Amino acid sequence: MSSEFLFTDRATINKIIPQKKKLEGKLKVKIITHDNQLELEGDEVDIYTARKIIEAIERTFSVDDALLLIQPDYVLEDIKIKDVTKKKNLEVVRSRIIGTEGRTIQILGELSDSHVVLHNNVVSIIGTFEKIKDTINAVRGIIQGSKQANIYKYLEKARKRERPESLDIKEE
Repeated sequence: MSSEFLFTDRATINKIIPQKKKLEGKLKVKIITHDNQLELEGDEVDIYTARKIIEAIERTFSVDDALLLIQPDYVLEDIKIKDVTKKKNLEVVRSRIIGTEGRTIQILGELSDSHVVLHNNVVSIIGTFEKIKDTINAVRGIIQGSKQANIYKYLEKARKRERPESLDIKEE
């Protein structure tokens, strides 16, 4: 049994406290909160998993979305907007990612079967290994100025590649 201390913001701790029992049960760790610090107690593998989930919660994912990272085929990826664009006015880029009334970021998540959030100047994605690459490419496209409609078509094609329709067998 080991323990690890994590420093985090108050908003994250406020999200964790009401879900503490649920998190402890699913993560197999004991969570102790102090001011802006969390202490995790458990075995090292469970602490590693808990740390990944807390990172996701810090990036503004819901607790339920973050808990997807318990499953071995789910990953958390970050895209720093500054690494993808040379534009100085990142507010315009963030607005493109969010879209009118949050529609663009919502559609990106739906079409890619992933969870996408924007926090500060970082887009974070939780998704399966199979789908994360297409989601990253789509987000990069939006950041670089591609039309949203083109990105949506790209994700729809990617979705069809993954789920081939039933074979067209014609009866004679």
